Amino acid sequence: MNLTAADLSSSSTVRPLANPLAEETWPWAGYWCLIALTIIFADKIARTWFRNYTLDRFARATGCLPVPIAASPFPLPWSLGRKYEVYKAIIIPRLSHAGAEDTNWPIHSVAGDLFEGHFLRKYAKHGNTHAIVSPVTRTQKRINTVEPENIKAVLATRFDDYKRPDFRSLAAQPLLLPGLFTTDGHHWSRWRAMVKPQFTRKKFDQNVANSERHMDLVFMALGIPKADGWTDDVDLLDHLYRLTMDTATQFLFGASAETQTAALVRAGKIPSEMHVKSLLDGFDDKSLEAGHYVGHRIKLSNMYWMYDGFAFRKACRELYTMVDAYITDIRRRSATRTEEEKENGVYSNVVKEMEAQGASQRDIVEQTMHLLVAGMDTSAAALGWTFSMLAARPDIYQKLRAAVVEKFGTETDRREPFTLETVKGCEYLQWVIQETLRLFPAGPINVREAIRDTVLPVGGGPDGKGPVAVRKGARVQLGTYYTHRRKDLWGEDADEYRPERWNGRRKGWDFTPFSGGPQICVGQGYSMTQVSYAIAKFAMHFDKIEPSPGSNNAKRSWMTVLTPGDGVRVRMHLAPDAIQRVQ
Repeated sequence: MNLTAADLSSSSTVRPLANPLAEETWPWAGYWCLIALTIIFADKIARTWFRNYTLDRFARATGCLPVPIAASPFPLPWSLGRKYEVYKAIIIPRLSHAGAEDTNWPIHSVAGDLFEGHFLRKYAKHGNTHAIVSPVTRTQKRINTVEPENIKAVLATRFDDYKRPDFRSLAAQPLLLPGLFTTDGHHWSRWRAMVKPQFTRKKFDQNVANSERHMDLVFMALGIPKADGWTDDVDLLDHLYRLTMDTATQFLFGASAETQTAALVRAGKIPSEMHVKSLLDGFDDKSLEAGHYVGHRIKLSNMYWMYDGFAFRKACRELYTMVDAYITDIRRRSATRTEEEKENGVYSNVVKEMEAQGASQRDIVEQTMHLLVAGMDTSAAALGWTFSMLAARPDIYQKLRAAVVEKFGTETDRREPFTLETVKGCEYLQWVIQETLRLFPAGPINVREAIRDTVLPVGGGPDGKGPVAVRKGARVQLGTYYTHRRKDLWGEDADEYRPERWNGRRKGWDFTPFSGGPQICVGQGYSMTQVSYAIAKFAMHFDKIEPSPGSNNAKRSWMTVLTPGDGVRVRMHLAPDAIQRVQ
């Protein structure tokens, strides 16, 4: 039998035997996967339907009425449409007045201002209370409200029905680890009980006396006025951050961070041999850098993890290294105090209270970060907005200066001393601060999450006066910024800066710059005293203040707190009866 080469090649090829079992296994695996996915999807639908059904039953049982629904123009899953709306309002640059006139863009477009654009249009279109629902399942996701009665319910009368959303604590990490301003329940109560003894009238008055030196350093940092009495154009906000850091550390820990002194050494305004190295030098810059990330992460809510980076993590590590060294130094100093010094309370500090409660070095460092960030950012923002408004309104500044001089005298002819009671007794000064906090609350939006089905008092029905059912797991967003600007509550001039509106007006739930209820800001008294003192000292030292040419001191920036987005660029005129600080 003769075989050709082609036949040999063909016969040498090994052909695998068919495996009937393998051919049958893969189709069945696919079928089981499809069945599993179908069951999961059906379970999700059933659970969603059941939650919607139980909420409807709860609403009927409690007499709740339907609430307007704000439909998203971009009905995407995982709330991506709403996140796009928010970031469209943030990222697109704000149009200047001149630029707006040269373009076809509408003045009221979302461009550039989250509060005066995106959020404002939502409330204008859908009312003071409205719901955000899933575009597919129609499940209630969030209730937005600016009603004082609803704010009162969430923060006070129905406080136990809510908690801080978990994502806010996670988004703040690793800048703020679980602690006073990110937790609830036992953990929150424990840390609040540790720091609250520090906030007493006696300590407020001691801190005001200690702040005299820090104010002198600020005036020195602003430079010697020119021959005409005017300072150079400066960004006042930088100096305010250092002032609030130094006074807050002096108050809380008994030893100032001395960041203003360190800045003066770097600028060559005081000799280095006069300077004791600040262990927190640079904290303000690193804190603002990390806070920028945290602000964006919070706006992304459950998708906070998408906004991260090496620079963020590095800044947080450097901050904790600074704070750890600072706390170690504070504990060393406390151990060397005499018994007499400890008994009179002059050198008391919050670290001793934490130690007495069994807190470790790590615990103290983590909670100190909460106190430093809150103490610096909120007070600096309040001062920054106040001077921003006063620079734009010289008539109000002159009224303020006259009230301060009448009460406390001038730098060369002092009258009453600065204490908690005397600054509270300077009526126009308090009006100015309250008006600033009304228009520019540090926390413009406050969010809570329902831990059970509950009720908001108003917002339902055609007239918006009926109760509203809130689903367990839904978030309630309290629009403090807009409540403070409602014209039906504050008058037609609600958007204007007018301190006189506080004449005879009592504070209610339409004014919550420090939140309210059990979780009201523990440092409210300290902040008001410190801000009052700083403003009064400025009014005594300078008889005029005006914005720098080309400045935009009213631009808003909202990261962790609401601050002037372009700083506070001003120049000031030295009062004829002021004491000149020699450099």
